[in-house]
Amino acid sequence: MIRWARRIATVLLVCIPLSLIVTFLAMPLWSWLEASYGIESVGHSGPAEWCYIVVYVVLNLLVFATLWYRWGTSETAPRTKG
Repeated sequence: MIRWARRIATVLLVCIPLSLIVTFLAMPLWSWLEASYGIESVGHSGPAEWCYIVVYVVLNLLVFATLWYRWGTSETAPRTKG
């Protein structure tokens, strides 16, 4: 149980700086979204708070889905002696 908690905490912590970088790299997307739909997404100091949250949640979903798939297939794969 501690191993799973450690894995989850690691993923959550690693996604924080990664989501900040991805959010800033997606500035053209946020600017386009604001210009096209009038959704306030870019302020004078960068992207809005909700942009960071959206990117953080999407990154976590992608990472956890990938890890869940990998952990699931590695536990059900037949083991061979070699």
